[in-house]
Amino acid sequence: MTKDLISEVIEDHNVVKDLICRYRKETDPKEQQKIANTIVRELSVHSATEEICAYPLIEKHLSDGKKIADKNREEHLQLKKDLYQLDSMKVPDEGYGDLFKRVIEEFEHHIQEEEKETYPKLKASLADDLLMKEGEKYEKTRNSVPTRPHPSAPDKPPFETAVGMVQAPVDKTYDQVRDFVETNRGKI
Repeated sequence: MTKDLISEVIEDHNVVKDLICRYRKETDPKEQQKIANTIVRELSVHSATEEICAYPLIEKHLSDGKKIADKNREEHLQLKKDLYQLDSMKVPDEGYGDLFKRVIEEFEHHIQEEEKETYPKLKASLADDLLMKEGEKYEKTRNSVPTRPHPSAPDKPPFETAVGMVQAPVDKTYDQVRDFVETNRGKI
């Protein structure tokens, strides 16, 4: 069932938060790796989808929207760079734990601002029917974006969308040889 845009974004956040809790509780490095792979995938998909669907609305409908969207894109870029590095490492590698911790801190800081400030402002600025329509768009877009971090890719539509359409099938092929865990949303 489709939700409104903001509920879709927050559901993405909650999926990652759940995965982080699972990672922290897990003691088996093989299971930790599966969870970490899933976190990288979920954050990659979320970042691209949010940049394509939500940030243009923020820019258009909030008085300080361009500033907010640009700041969020900068935060996403740093997260993508760290995810890219994390994606090339394994849980037992030296430095993995510190980098993983930094990724989680970046994510938690980023979503706190979005959930407490940005998205409540956006909700107040948009009609419910538009939020539902944009939620449908978000859900569809989510299934067509890259599943791995690409920090050098464009971060604004239409270029991000075009590059993503080319890169997503490559990423999904690569995903076939990686291990993931189920999320509370199911499989991508």
